[in-house]
Amino acid sequence: MPPPSQRARRRQAVDEYDEEDTTQQIEDEDEDGDDRMHDGERDETSQLIKKLVRYALACEFSRTPIRRDGIKEKVLGSNGREFKKVFAGAQRQLRAAFGMEMVELPTRDRNLMTTEQKRKAAKSQSQKEPTSNAYVLVSILPEQYRTPAIIAPSKVQSADGEASYVALYSIIISIITLSGGELSDPRLRRHLARLNAAENMPSANPTDGNAPSEKTELVLQKMIKQGYLVKVAEPRTQGDEEAVTWHVGPRGKVEVNNESIASLVRTVYGGSNDVLESKLQTSLKVKDRKTARPANVEEREEQEEEANGDPGPSRSSNRRRSGRRAAAEEMDED
Repeated sequence: MPPPSQRARRRQAVDEYDEEDTTQQIEDEDEDGDDRMHDGERDETSQLIKKLVRYALACEFSRTPIRRDGIKEKVLGSNGREFKKVFAGAQRQLRAAFGMEMVELPTRDRNLMTTEQKRKAAKSQSQKEPTSNAYVLVSILPEQYRTPAIIAPSKVQSADGEASYVALYSIIISIITLSGGELSDPRLRRHLARLNAAENMPSANPTDGNAPSEKTELVLQKMIKQGYLVKVAEPRTQGDEEAVTWHVGPRGKVEVNNESIASLVRTVYGGSNDVLESKLQTSLKVKDRKTARPANVEEREEQEEEANGDPGPSRSSNRRRSGRRAAAEEMDED
């Protein structure tokens, strides 16, 4: 039988082992708990990201701005501090799955505000640069994929009605922008008359026999409500009518930017040339676009020459001869 001192040391060693084993077990349980907690947080964040993506798509479907307050109320709830993380995750999913991203709308121009609106803006103004805290979805697809065959009009009510509506507000925004950013009401009415839209415009469902068109005023009011246009009425002295001017709204500036306007103008003019590009750069400050003769035009001209049996002088020799003629004329003048 071991002496008491040896038994005491053995009992102490067993107690220390049991204590270490218990401590390790507690630490392992804590680590498992932390992992489960982190997994739960990741799952919750993932669900919030999906919820924000659905909310953004629903807002865009109805052409409603994606407001930060709406995100906090309808998506985040009690997780308001997770805004940046959830917003960044939603942006990644929108870009990868839908080829779109949320872009912040520009703030409203102070020149377009009423006196009361300016007073409220001055009271709420802080040291930080003002932001709209509202977003819209825009396409990030490369230019070669932004064709009607790939990006067809959405079927809100009908594809034809959606295409007509997009064409109308794009043309109106282009006219206002090319007019210096402001257009008087009489001038807008004249342009609408040329478009055969002075009284009526295509409805949301032009194929509907009962209501193929809508009143122009109703369609303009819808464009104002959705942020494509801004109508400013300046009161005058007694006896005079209000001076009404039209401007491009925040959503219109994002959806129909200067590059889009330039593309629309080129389409209307049936192509591009140096004179047109020079005017577009002056008016819209768009990127310089090289103008090249379309290959099908050159092929068509060559086929016509062969059919006539007279190929005629080549364009390069024609240019050389015109240069020699100019030099000879200068010598004659001397």
